[in-house]
Amino acid sequence: MKSKFLFWLLFFIVFGSLIFFGFQYFETNPTTFFIVEGITLLALVLFIILYRRLIKPYKLIADSMELLKEQDFSTRLRTIPDSEANQLILVFNKMMDKLKDERLQVREKNHFLDLLIKASPQGVIILDFDEYITDINPSGLRLLNITDKNNVLGKKIKNTSIAIAQSLSELQSGDDIIIRPSGITAYRCARSSFIDKGFNHPFILIEELTDELLKAEKKSYEGLIRTMAHEVNNSIGAIGSTLNVVSDMIKETENQDFEDVLPAIDASFERCRHLGKFVSNFAEVIKLPTPHKTDVDLNELVKSVEALTAIECRKRNINLELQLLDENKRVRLDAIQFEQVLVNIIKNAYEAIEQDGTIQLTISADPPSIVVRNNGPEISCEVAQNLFVPFFSTKPAGQGIGLVIVREILRNHDADFKFYSEKGWTIFEIRL
Repeated sequence: MKSKFLFWLLFFIVFGSLIFFGFQYFETNPTTFFIVEGITLLALVLFIILYRRLIKPYKLIADSMELLKEQDFSTRLRTIPDSEANQLILVFNKMMDKLKDERLQVREKNHFLDLLIKASPQGVIILDFDEYITDINPSGLRLLNITDKNNVLGKKIKNTSIAIAQSLSELQSGDDIIIRPSGITAYRCARSSFIDKGFNHPFILIEELTDELLKAEKKSYEGLIRTMAHEVNNSIGAIGSTLNVVSDMIKETENQDFEDVLPAIDASFERCRHLGKFVSNFAEVIKLPTPHKTDVDLNELVKSVEALTAIECRKRNINLELQLLDENKRVRLDAIQFEQVLVNIIKNAYEAIEQDGTIQLTISADPPSIVVRNNGPEISCEVAQNLFVPFFSTKPAGQGIGLVIVREILRNHDADFKFYSEKGWTIFEIRL
């Protein structure tokens, strides 16, 4: 607009001056008057040509800038009777075609990427430049047990209620680690970024590996237990038979010198028997039968568990409190296997308390669930991550198979469960 104003200002100054000087000779020197007016007409023609060659193309450029500013890539400029200006118009129209195609491709790719992220079985957390959550895909909401996405959007990960929030917030670009928050569920978490507006835009991928890891783990320890049981039982059988023969021979000789050996033989035989039982306990992990599910009353199930554990609790001065349902709630499960689960959990609880404490056994109906709480020592994060690992035990004489059996039975029942410490209580939750 400023250039156009200057052009017209120059136009009026030039033509005003020529007309003014021309009329100075109108009466005194007609020849000079006509010469000046001829120059004025020539200048007018030149100004018209100059307008078409400079100002009009400039206007086209200004109009094209407006189109670009409004991101209107569908509009095209029409050619004008000026070969030089037309070259500019053709270049601009080609550029607009290219921009339109690229914008369409970007939109299609972004739409495809949105669909891919939403359909991905991996959880995706997208962050902004300041580490605030901008979006989480459906798989991420499911894996992280987020019921309402609005509760976490606009927050930093460490300020959310996500169970593995602390571990996720500590991830650095390029990290790819496995997180086991409770020793049961395992997540593979990787942090990366993409370029957005010239800056690295971070995101986190989350994949649940629980089933894969447990299958690999089970395959490994099943092979180990079978080999160990085979070798140990064969050896124990041979040693036991030999000890019996030696014991019988000593008794038949009635030699007083050998009678002192009999207690050692008996102790060795008893040791072999205990070793056999020890190996048999390991074998129970791989011999768990398929659950025989029937309709079971939760109240009756818990009462039977109380009957099995109450005597030991009383010996330790531990209160075993039951919180039953007002109405009977029947669920389909294997009653014998579930009794074993609850007995193992309560046994771990009173052994952790040792003396003088409380164990609470609570049932809920909607959804059907069983919660066992005890006020014994809290479990650390390091211990919690290994509690369900085969052969891991915090007890000096522990075999590390009790919670593995619990885990396998609950998984065979498709039950969700978690084990953690909170506000002075250690809690085992089972959701059926």
